[in-house]
Amino acid sequence: MPRVAQADLFAPAPTPMPDEPPPLDELRAILARVRAADRLPFADAAAAMAEELRVVGLGRRAGPEGEAVAAAILDEMERLHALTDR
Repeated sequence: MPRVAQADLFAPAPTPMPDEPPPLDELRAILARVRAADRLPFADAAAAMAEELRVVGLGRRAGPEGEAVAAAILDEMERLHALTDR
């Protein structure tokens, strides 16, 4: 069987593509959107979970400030989940 080359696990993180917004900007936009929402802005629970996972990943990529914004987003999403459960 041919071997598949694996990327170097310790290589520096790739820089964002030029058309891709910086992770921190994207997190701030998501935070503004969920703060303005009066219900979950997702079609179903699976879509909400996928967005939460994406937020966590963006937070990791953005560093300590990004992780703080990601935590605020997850808090807001928890608030929206509670409103939906009523």
